Amino acid sequence: MFGLFKKGHDADNDGLDYDSVTVHYNGAVLSPDYIADTLSKPESAEQSYPYHMLVPHGLGKLTYKLHDVVIEQYEGMFEVGQYHGVGMLIDRHGEVHEGEFSENRFAG
Repeated sequence: MFGLFKKGHDADNDGLDYDSVTVHYNGAVLSPDYIADTLSKPESAEQSYPYHMLVPHGLGKLTYKLHDVVIEQYEGMFEVGQYHGVGMLIDRHGEVHEGEFSENRFAG
């Protein structure tokens, strides 16, 4: 996502134990099968584990926790699993980013 799980993020240098991070989501979702069939994103339907995966889409709140400590929280609009639209992100350093997001990036 925005900071913790984005492509290119160097997890080895930030000192977090990513295997202990839990993800809590409350909000609207899409099925990856729906995404693959209607949005031409076949890689979204691929998963290598036996659990049903739903993708945040619409208004929701996503929280990453390390044990009981919140390390990142986003509340706002999602588009096919990405922060997209009006929202507010609190990163693990306590910085608040509020406004418009586009494809997981803060646009201002």
